[in-house]
Amino acid sequence: MLRPRATLVVLAASTVLIGGCSAGPGSSGSAGTVLRVGLSEESGALDPHAFTGNFVLLDAVYEPLVTYAEGGKLKPGLAESWSIAKDGRSVSFDLRDGVTFTDGTPFDSAAVKWNFDQWVGNKKFTFFRASQVISAVETPDEDTVKLTLSEPYEPLLQELSIIRPVRLLSPKAAKADGTFQKAVGTGAWKLESNSATGAELVRNDDYWGTRPKLERVEFKVIPDSQARLDALSNREIDLIGGAYQAPITPVEAKTLSGRGDITSLVGDPDVSIMLGFNADGPAGDRAVREAVRQAIDTTALTKALFQGYGKPARRVFPPNVPDSGTDLPDYFDQAAARSTLDAAGYTLDGGNRVKDGKRLSLKLLIPATPAQGQLDPRSMAEAIAGSLKEVGIAVDISPVDAAAYYDERAEGTYDITFFEGLGAPYDPSGSVVSMFTSGARGPLWVTKATEDLVDKAVFADDPTARAAAYQKLYDEVAADAGFVPLVYRPRVYATRDTVKGFTVPPTDVDLELTGVTVG
Repeated sequence: MLRPRATLVVLAASTVLIGGCSAGPGSSGSAGTVLRVGLSEESGALDPHAFTGNFVLLDAVYEPLVTYAEGGKLKPGLAESWSIAKDGRSVSFDLRDGVTFTDGTPFDSAAVKWNFDQWVGNKKFTFFRASQVISAVETPDEDTVKLTLSEPYEPLLQELSIIRPVRLLSPKAAKADGTFQKAVGTGAWKLESNSATGAELVRNDDYWGTRPKLERVEFKVIPDSQARLDALSNREIDLIGGAYQAPITPVEAKTLSGRGDITSLVGDPDVSIMLGFNADGPAGDRAVREAVRQAIDTTALTKALFQGYGKPARRVFPPNVPDSGTDLPDYFDQAAARSTLDAAGYTLDGGNRVKDGKRLSLKLLIPATPAQGQLDPRSMAEAIAGSLKEVGIAVDISPVDAAAYYDERAEGTYDITFFEGLGAPYDPSGSVVSMFTSGARGPLWVTKATEDLVDKAVFADDPTARAAAYQKLYDEVAADAGFVPLVYRPRVYATRDTVKGFTVPPTDVDLELTGVTVG
């Protein structure tokens, strides 16, 4: 069942973003009170109940009942404490007193219920199970919210820490039918402007918690990665980094690391990059999957492509993710890969493996262009193709338009392709559902056993049972040779030397600014 956490110490921390070292045109803040941040793309509509809007800005404006801290620990947010029924079928939240939305609307149980009613039971949000297991939202008094569950669900508290759709919007900032109109939350920052070129936040001077020392946060949209580096070097902005803000590639990080006027910060990874298989093609043969994972030297691949900023992956989720299990073996052994294929009847014919007169060739589906700030998938694809060629497996690298990549992956138009988890604070419960169950869109690996183990893991009623169920799930997929863990994706940030007190946040969807100063 859910673990009681009513005795947790209140988290007095503001979660938001960063901007520049001097006030720009139109800024009301003085030098030293304004930070400017590079942003890879425009923020979008900051509706916390929709699938739009930059995660980091959403986190700046809106707050959750429960916050996700370093190492996956959960701490009080807008809920000062909570209590869990012995049978795990209900949770009561004691709301924080003296909190208002920035439009003056009281933060109370009615406001929380209104927000929950926007997503509980809504089919749009089936990607996380909290929306399905909450059967009722009650308000015994203005300071208390009680959630009744259809069955005990231990990941509930962690799922209430995610960005969307659980963050809390002022009910007066929407139309009567719930349609979003204006970004109004309870956070340490208020949205002043938002456009295609950037966004501006001002400090919420009525914030219930510890107010940031900064007065303003100014985001500048700079789509080109090299242009962002130049802007940082030229003191036009003061911070870049993070998967959802202004990502930094390993090559860029290596370049910045030698600069005396720029500080590079590297956080623990929260995502594994993995190679997945389509069981409806040649990779449906376990011997082929086994040979693929034996053929790839993930240590050499990581060293060559990640400039010392990545680590070879040995798990579905990196070690700092809760319930990530234990390391899988390093499977690399090309002699063993050749023996695996020989034993399965794949013979060499001119350097290529053939069985029953058919050449063994795998289609490797990749996006034609890399995501912002991420390694070009073609580089990794070519490295993998080279490794498989060594054991006689041909690889056809198939780049497709980035917008169509996930559609094609969901449709199964590949033999092998890349997968990643969602990252903190969604994992492990968020990703195991999407990776290992048949209801997901383009899962990593699914069998009857994985689906049963996912249910046992996410519905386990105590920490020991939960950890054991997750471990069995990982072991089951590994026994099937159902994926190849490649590399833990690095989390890199860089700041000007004038920025003091910034640390890598617990997740890439938030930034901690309570102690940040400039100058």
